Order: sequence, then C-alpha cells, then structure tokens
Amino acid sequence: MLALFLLLGFFGYYSWTRLSIEAYPDIADVSSQVVTQVPGLAAEEVEQQITIPLERALNGLPGMHVMRSKSTFGLSIITMVFDDGVDDYWARQRIQERLTDVELPYGAQPGLDPLTSPIGEVYRYIIESNTHSLRELTDLQNFVIIPRIKQVSGIADVTNFGGITTQFQIELDPHKLEQYGLSLSEVTETISRNNVSAGGSMLPRGNLAYVIRGIGLVKDLTDLGKIVVKTQNGVPVFLNDVGTLKYGNLERKGILSYTDRKRNYSESVEGIVLLLRGQNPSQVLEGVHQAIEELNKETLPPGVKIHPFLDRTDLVKTTLTTVSHTLTEGIVLVIIVLIVFLGSWRGALLVAITIPLSLLFAFILMHFTNIPANLLSLGAIDFGIIVDGAIVMLETILKKREDNAEETLEEKTITQRVIEVAKPIFFSTIIIITAYLPLFAFERVEKKLFTPMAFTVGYALLGALAVALLLIPGLAYVIYRKPQKIYHNKWLEKISTAYGKRIEKIMQTPKKVIIPVSIVLLSAGILSYTVGKDFLPELDEGSIWLQVQLPPGISLAKSKEMSDTLRARTLKHQEVTYMMIQAGRNDDGTDPWTASHFEVSVGIKPYSEWPSGKTKADLIKELAADYKNMPGFTVGFSQPMIDGVMDKISGAHSELVVKVYGEEFKETRRIAENIMSTLNTIPGSADLAIDQEPPLPQLQIIADRDKIAQYGLNVADVADLIEVALGGKAISQIFIGNKVYDISCRYTEDSRDTPDKIGNLMLTSASGAKIPLSQVAEVKLSTGESTITREMNKRHLTVKLNLRGTDLSSFLKKAQDKIEKDIQYDHGKYQVKWGGQFENQNRAYSRLAFIVPLALAIMFLLLYSAFGDFRQALVLMSIVPLALFGGMLALNIRGMSLNVSSAVGFIALFGVAIQNGVIMISHINDLRKKGYDLKLAVTKGAKDRFRPVLMTATVAVIGLFPASLATGIGSDVQRPLATVIVYGLMFSTILTLFVLPAIYYMAERRNEKQNLESDEN
Repeated sequence: MLALFLLLGFFGYYSWTRLSIEAYPDIADVSSQVVTQVPGLAAEEVEQQITIPLERALNGLPGMHVMRSKSTFGLSIITMVFDDGVDDYWARQRIQERLTDVELPYGAQPGLDPLTSPIGEVYRYIIESNTHSLRELTDLQNFVIIPRIKQVSGIADVTNFGGITTQFQIELDPHKLEQYGLSLSEVTETISRNNVSAGGSMLPRGNLAYVIRGIGLVKDLTDLGKIVVKTQNGVPVFLNDVGTLKYGNLERKGILSYTDRKRNYSESVEGIVLLLRGQNPSQVLEGVHQAIEELNKETLPPGVKIHPFLDRTDLVKTTLTTVSHTLTEGIVLVIIVLIVFLGSWRGALLVAITIPLSLLFAFILMHFTNIPANLLSLGAIDFGIIVDGAIVMLETILKKREDNAEETLEEKTITQRVIEVAKPIFFSTIIIITAYLPLFAFERVEKKLFTPMAFTVGYALLGALAVALLLIPGLAYVIYRKPQKIYHNKWLEKISTAYGKRIEKIMQTPKKVIIPVSIVLLSAGILSYTVGKDFLPELDEGSIWLQVQLPPGISLAKSKEMSDTLRARTLKHQEVTYMMIQAGRNDDGTDPWTASHFEVSVGIKPYSEWPSGKTKADLIKELAADYKNMPGFTVGFSQPMIDGVMDKISGAHSELVVKVYGEEFKETRRIAENIMSTLNTIPGSADLAIDQEPPLPQLQIIADRDKIAQYGLNVADVADLIEVALGGKAISQIFIGNKVYDISCRYTEDSRDTPDKIGNLMLTSASGAKIPLSQVAEVKLSTGESTITREMNKRHLTVKLNLRGTDLSSFLKKAQDKIEKDIQYDHGKYQVKWGGQFENQNRAYSRLAFIVPLALAIMFLLLYSAFGDFRQALVLMSIVPLALFGGMLALNIRGMSLNVSSAVGFIALFGVAIQNGVIMISHINDLRKKGYDLKLAVTKGAKDRFRPVLMTATVAVIGLFPASLATGIGSDVQRPLATVIVYGLMFSTILTLFVLPAIYYMAERRNEKQNLESDEN
C-alpha cells in the first residue's frame, strides 16, 4: 500500500508541473465582438447604416444572453455575451454565418475581435529609444516586434497603441487642379492605375520556362511623383506638379504616454499581448519572455529596447506567494497542534503525511479534468479539515494502545477498531464534499470563481479519505504494535476530566440547554439581518486602473498636455511606481474612445514597502482627493482585469450602472444627469459619471439634392470630396520589403481649415464645369452625438458609479427609493434599470436560496442513510443553525459583509460542523449496541470522543486561521471564507461538545418513553 501511494505521489508531482497556473480564475463570460470600421462616418450614420442592420442580423443567436452596441465616429462595436456552457468557437461560427448575409454600405466589412478574454491582457510593454524617432519605433513595432511575439503559441493577438503610422501622402493644391483642369477623381483613379503589377503566365525557352512578371508598383516618393496625371499639348503633367508628396502619417486618434521613476515619455509606443482564451498563461508568458529577450538581445537595432511594465507573471507569483505563505503557516500550525495533542512527533508526522499525499492526489485529478491551479482552488484548502479522518483513525488506534499498554497489538483487533470508525469517517468526509456541491449550481461569474475550488477541495478530501482508510491504519499498526511508553498529555487529561464532570452535570438537567440554544438561534437571526450584503469582495490585483473623462471635444494636443499634468501629479505619491496613459483610441480604430478619454494603468510598490498601516484604499482616497482638485478631470478607479470583466457584464467600466432606456437623446441625458445628481447625495457613491460623452461639435455638410441634380452632379461626388479631399482616404498601397504603407490623398491644410474654405472647394461636373461645394450643400457648425449605445436593440445612456465605505445592499435600498421618489420622467417612453454587481448579487443570492436548502437536504439524506434513523439525522442537522451564529458574529465584529465568498464558507462550515457530530453520535450508538444504558452511553460517548472532536476542530480552525488574517494580494477572497469557517467552527464545536449530547439524550429518551407506552398499550 505504501508503494502504491508513493507511486501516486510521483504522478501527482508530474501532474502539478503540467497544471495551468493562474492568479485568479477567468471569470469572464463567453463573449464576442463584431467590429466594423467606416472611417469618417459620424455616430448617427454609423448607428443607422451599420449597427442596426448588423443587430437585426444577429438577433436571436442561439445561447445569446445579451447584445450591446456602441456607435461612435467611424466605428461600430457590437458585443454579444453568451450563456454558460456555450463554446467560444461554436458561438463565433454562428456569428460568422449571420454576417455573411449582411450587405453594408461604403464597402464596410464587419470582423470579429481576437478570441481572448477581458482578463486576457497578460503583458504590456513600451518601446524606448534615444536614437530612433517615434515613426521608426512604430515601424519596428508593426513589422518586427509584433510578428515575432505572435509566433508564440497561445497568443490571440498583439495590439499597438500610440506611435505614428506612416503614410505616403499627396497634398493636392486645389488651385493647381483648377489650373490644369483636373478633377479629384481623375487624380485618384490615375494613381491607382499607375500602381499595379501583372502576371503573364510562362514563356518557354528551350528546356526552361520563364515566369512572366509585369512590375509596375510604386516603390518610393520619387516613383509616385513621376505618375502622369494628364497630358496638355503633348506635355505631361506629373503628380508632383499638382501637389506636395511627403512621408506623413495616418491622422492620429490617440497618444500613449508613460512615466516611471526613471523614464518620462510624453509619447511612446505600446504593445498589448492578448492571451488566447483557454490557454495556460504561465506557459504562454514563458514563450513571450523568450521572444522579448531575443528581440532585445539579437533583433532590435542598437539603442532600441522593449520595456515591460505590466506582466501577469508578477501577479501570479505574488498571489502564489500569498497562498503558499498561508498554506505553509497552516501546515506548520496543524503539525504543532498535532504534536501538542498527541504528544508524539511520530504520530503527528504520521497524520501530517495526509497533507502532501491528498494534495498530490488532487493534482492528478485536476490534471485529468483540466482544473487550473489558482488562488481559490489552492487557497481554500483547509489542511485541518484534510487531516480530520486521519486524526480519528490514529486516535482510535492510540486509544487501543493506551488501554493495552503492556500488550502487543494484534492485527485482528486493530482491523476491528478500523472497521468501527471507517463508516463514520467515510460518511463525514462525503458530507463535507456534499457541502461543496451547491457551488456547481452557481452561474456565470460566481460559477467560474468557485467551481475550481469545489473540484480541488473535493479531490483533496477524496485523497485524504483514501490515506485515512488505506494507509494510516497500516503505518500506525507498524509504529504502535509493540508495547511502548505512552505519552499522557497532562493538561488535556485535566480538560477531559473537567469536560466529563460538566457533561455529567448537563445530563442531569438536559433541558437547561434549551434557553442558551434559543438565545444563540435568535442572535443568529438578528446577526444575519444586520450584516452587510455584497456580491464579491474586491479581488486585489496589486495595481490600479483609471477611467478618466476630460472635457468633451478637446483636441489630441490638449489631451496630451493634460496627460503630462496627470502623470506628474500622480508620481508624487511614493507608493506609485509608474503611470501609463492611453489617450483616445489606437490607430487601427477598434477602441470606442475619443481624445477626451484616458485609460490609465497605475503601478504600485509591493505592500511590504509601504508605510506601516497604509492600505491601497488609503492611497485611492489620497489620489481621489488630488484629482478632485484638478479641473477638467473626472476619474473612476478600478483594476485592470476586473475593469474589462465589468465592461462585459454591465457594458460600463464600473461596479454599478443605472441604465436609462429611451429614443430621445436630450431627454435620456436629462434623466441620467438627474440620477447622477441624486446618487451623489447618497453616502458611499464614488466615481459618478455618465459613460457616454455629451454631444460634440460637428461640421455638417448637408447635400441639397435639387441643386446637385441642377448641376448634373451626384451625391457620391460630394461624398468623395469629403472622404478624400478632407478625410485623407487611403487610395492605394506601397510595398517595401515586408512593409506595407498606405497612399493617401487630401487637399492642403490651408485650403480646408475653415468652414468657408471648405465651402469654396470645387466639384467637377460631367461637362467639366467647376461648382463650389457651398452651391450644392449647406456647410454649417452644429452638434451631434459622440457615442450611441444600445442594448437588445434599445438606445440607452449609462450612469456609472463605484462604492466606497458601504455595502451593496444598503446602498441599493437607499438609491432605488430616492430615484423612484425624486426623478420625474415618462415611464411609458423611458425605463430606468440597475445593472453590474447588482445583477450578479441578485442572481447569486437567488441561486443560493435554492441550492443551500438542497445541499442541506442531501446532507440529511446521507445522515439518514448512515444512521438509519430519521430522528438522529435531525439531531445532527440541528448543528447547522448553531454554526451559523459563530460565522455571522465574526462577520459583524470584523466589519465584513455577507457575499458569495463568505456564503461558500458557510456551506463548508455546515459540512465540517456536522462531521464532528457524526464522530460523536456514531460512538454513542456503538456503546448503546454494546449494552450501555442511554444516559451512560451519552456520557461515556461524549467523554471518549472529546479528544478527537476537540483535536479535529482545533486543527481545522488553526489550518485556516492564517488565511482569515491574511492581507496580501490574493487574500481578499480567502479572508471572508476562512473567517466564517474559523469562527463558526469555534462556536459550533463548543455547541457540539456541550449541547449535542443533551439534545441527543432528550430526543432518544422521548423515543424510549413513546416505545414503552406503545408496548404497554
């Protein structure tokens, strides 16, 4: 048997090396985005002509939970969130099938986002150099760095932010076009026709065949300038005769800036590495690190270096350090307690081998069932509970040794003792595993968070059960078979004697326990009502993520200036290590932001380097106070991973949202602004803002169809002038080695920098007549929507907010009542709905209300099958409400809220508390079968089982005690769970030892009296 377990141990270690190791589970839903770019199109047109047709095509997708969309300048993003269990690839295939049937104007082509997760941004870096320009760094990023990193298996994509995207630009002079009698369309068509290559099949020459290539591609600005656009009187007019050719750049929509203690870049180039969903982040990041090292040492030119500033490996290491510290402390404390109780280091180590063996057994099953190792799946294991079965088994053999100190133990008698306790050990372990079954009934976020924990704990308990039943008896028999000096724990014997006297006194008047039990039950009810209620504790990622809103409509240059101010102000805080700011959107246009929006990553030092007593919450308060005094900045606080998850859950980057549904923009904004003002008066609200920017200034060119027809023009002629001459539309491409650059064409800036000049731009009719734009269209300044958001085909505005210093339930009650009372609007045309963590909490709590009673019912059935007695199963279930008191008391005293994590703690607590009761009641029943009368059996049974119950409870409490006090990164979810188990078990053990025997005695005595009366009758 020992050899078998050693073999399992080796295989367990191998399995551990193959496990996917994460900081936190991927809690994001299955989702996909349809991204469609239409450069230059305003939000209203994007919604009407792109987003709505796509939404109609995607309606009713199988398994779709919700569909949201954002229509902004030149961009449509439709996000679909699917139900649990829907496969990513299957969902994307269904979307692709629907998209093939959609025909969109302007040649728009919808595409899917990379297959990643909201928490898939595993690595961020900047490219730094004192010798290369921003343009050169961008070229290195696009054509050297990104292709190399994407070679790493498991990478979904690498996206660029910032820098300068090079274009070969032609700035046409409209006066010269008039001088040479050229139209804009003639120039663009000529450029396209003069930048082509052709294939001419094969030319046979003797035994050889030559491939025929026609090479006419433009190679540089010189080639481009030599394109003949017209011939006048036999004299060619070249492209460089009608305009200026230059190396320019795509019109910038965003800027990346970065500052740390050594660097300060107002502009830089950033790369964001996205993990393919379902891949092992540890293995993928190992490949990324190798690629970065190769690029820095071998590939990049001298003076250019990649500097990573956000690496998921750091978070994984930090959380694993936190978990390993709490686990190590728990293991050491458990061993110390075992030595103290057993008085034998051999016995303590014998029990302690259950810990590594059960873990290795769990690793094997985790490997086969593809369960990742993370903070929760490992951190929630209580080694005190793991060794409970082994303690009871060893205690039984030790008791036999103590009773027969001078005799050699026989295998037969040991086997008999083992069989006696095997059944209660088996059933009590199964009951604890059953306690975790409700976790499998969770949905969405909470399911992904806690299901790996349920699997891991269940696997470890099965391993511990196998060790307790199959390995411990044999090893204990070998160690204790021969007569030896028995250690007598003096203080434990004194406590046992005192307990024996107390239990005898209780048994004389057992009804006296009813009053204290009633007080405990009443207190448990009151405490359950007064405790604050949340969805989840905050998962500390060891960094800060900011969503910053600036005054609407500001230029990119002003945005850059405000970025410099924000970085300088933030770096004054010594706890901050770096600040990265993404202003606006990336050049590929797939972000829905304008220059009025920052996304900001703030790095912070390890907490061990902070001033004593200072917390992350304190730093956030200081930063919030600073930002409040900076005009023009509206700042919301979050964290990198959870920010992306909340965006998918609620459609906004915040914990809570209030959505105002309605078609009229002005009225929905009025309602949203009133809601924001109302929420601002409620204590606990923070980071309040309307997610969508207010209307922005627009220059509208409104075509007059009658005049267009009068001059023999088409609306398309006006559209081409706007797209090309004003917007700088790409009309062709230049290939240089492995690099590709766009050729863009637009009018010189001094000919289009005012509304009047734009109105004077000329259109060319079919007859060659020149007509000013202002003659066929109205050119005026106005305002228009910046971003239009929709959910399930309805327009809405979103008020977003975070909570600080209050729990979710208390805040919601006040906020909902106040909004209903104070906000006036037409309820027929407009609806107000809450979302975010509120939806999650309601879903999780309604699920708990169903599955916790179901789990208790399953436990009851197991107890009934174990004892074959409805009455005794009911007595054991009475421990549950008594255990509830200890957990609720701890939450109230420590100022913690009841959330999904602490609820999971209660589920586990009920199983462990019942386990102790099973150990005691089983022994009492055995004594009664041996002929002891009821009172004597209860008294003796309680005394006999005092030591194992006290020992199992103590090691269970001590095993999770470090986790209940832990404060490092990764301890947030552990702490409420551990707090409930530790303090709940303390109280439930006291009640098990003193109250359970009395309740059992009263129930059995009443049953005996009833049986006696029925016999007499």
